[in-house]
Amino acid sequence: MSGKGAGKWRQNLADLLELPREIVLNLPRLTVVGNLQCYLENHRGVIEYSSDIIRLSVNGGEVIISGSDLVIRYLGSEEIAVDGTISTVRYEF
Repeated sequence: MSGKGAGKWRQNLADLLELPREIVLNLPRLTVVGNLQCYLENHRGVIEYSSDIIRLSVNGGEVIISGSDLVIRYLGSEEIAVDGTISTVRYEF
Protein backbone atom coordinates (compact mmCIF):
# COMPACT_ATOMS: atom_id res chain seq x y z
CA MET A 1 0.00 0.00 0.00
CA SER A 2 1.10 3.54 -0.64
CA GLY A 3 -0.20 7.07 -0.33
CA LYS A 4 -3.55 7.60 1.33
CA GLY A 5 -4.29 3.85 1.51
CA ALA A 6 -1.29 3.26 3.78
CA GLY A 7 -2.27 6.23 5.95
CA LYS A 8 -5.83 4.96 6.36
CA TRP A 9 -4.57 1.49 7.24
CA ARG A 10 -2.28 2.92 9.94
CA GLN A 11 -5.06 5.15 11.25
CA ASN A 12 -7.38 2.14 11.58
CA LEU A 13 -4.62 0.17 13.32
CA ALA A 14 -4.05 3.02 15.77
CA ASP A 15 -7.77 3.14 16.53
CA LEU A 16 -8.01 -0.65 16.92
CA LEU A 17 -5.03 -0.86 19.27
CA GLU A 18 -6.00 2.39 21.04
CA LEU A 19 -2.59 3.90 20.29
CA PRO A 20 -2.00 7.64 19.86
CA ARG A 21 -2.36 8.50 16.15
CA GLU A 22 0.64 10.86 16.18
CA ILE A 23 2.91 7.94 17.05
CA VAL A 24 1.57 5.42 14.54
CA LEU A 25 1.21 7.97 11.72
CA ASN A 26 4.38 9.90 12.63
CA LEU A 27 2.35 13.11 12.87
CA PRO A 28 3.74 16.25 14.48
CA ARG A 29 2.58 17.01 18.01
CA LEU A 30 2.77 20.67 18.95
CA THR A 31 2.48 22.19 22.42
CA VAL A 32 2.39 25.97 22.80
CA VAL A 33 2.68 27.67 26.20
CA GLY A 34 1.16 31.14 25.91
CA ASN A 35 3.21 33.09 23.41
CA LEU A 36 6.52 32.27 25.10
CA GLN A 37 7.34 28.65 24.28
CA CYS A 38 6.69 26.05 21.62
CA TYR A 39 7.52 22.33 21.81
CA LEU A 40 7.30 20.11 18.73
CA GLU A 41 7.59 16.33 18.59
CA ASN A 42 8.14 14.26 15.42
CA HIS A 43 10.01 16.88 13.39
CA ARG A 44 12.36 15.92 10.58
CA GLY A 45 14.81 18.79 10.79
CA VAL A 46 15.29 22.55 10.76
CA ILE A 47 14.78 24.18 7.35
CA GLU A 48 15.34 27.81 8.36
CA TYR A 49 16.41 29.43 11.61
CA SER A 50 16.60 33.10 12.57
CA SER A 51 15.44 35.21 15.49
CA ASP A 52 12.21 36.00 13.57
CA ILE A 53 11.27 32.66 11.95
CA ILE A 54 11.90 28.97 12.45
CA ARG A 55 10.78 26.53 9.74
CA LEU A 56 10.67 22.86 10.63
CA SER A 57 10.16 19.88 8.36
CA VAL A 58 7.44 17.46 9.47
CA ASN A 59 5.80 14.46 7.85
CA GLY A 60 3.81 15.89 4.95
CA GLY A 61 4.81 19.53 5.27
CA GLU A 62 6.27 22.24 7.47
CA VAL A 63 5.61 23.93 10.80
CA ILE A 64 6.50 27.63 10.69
CA ILE A 65 7.00 29.55 13.93
CA SER A 66 7.16 33.35 13.62
CA GLY A 67 7.87 35.96 16.25
CA SER A 68 10.76 37.84 17.80
CA ASP A 69 13.81 36.84 19.84
CA LEU A 70 13.23 33.19 18.87
CA VAL A 71 15.87 30.74 20.07
CA ILE A 72 16.09 26.98 19.93
CA ARG A 73 16.34 25.96 23.57
CA TYR A 74 16.55 22.23 22.85
CA LEU A 75 17.07 20.26 19.65
CA GLY A 76 16.83 16.48 19.61
CA SER A 77 16.50 14.01 16.77
CA GLU A 78 12.68 14.20 16.89
CA GLU A 79 11.95 16.97 19.41
CA ILE A 80 12.57 20.70 19.49
CA ALA A 81 11.80 23.44 22.01
CA VAL A 82 11.63 27.09 20.92
CA ASP A 83 11.58 30.08 23.28
CA GLY A 84 10.88 33.74 22.50
CA THR A 85 7.89 35.90 21.72
CA ILE A 86 5.76 33.76 19.41
CA SER A 87 3.27 35.58 17.21
CA THR A 88 2.15 32.80 14.83
CA VAL A 89 2.45 29.06 14.37
CA ARG A 90 1.44 27.67 10.95
CA TYR A 91 1.23 24.17 9.55
CA GLU A 92 1.67 24.01 5.78
CA PHE A 93 1.43 20.87 3.68
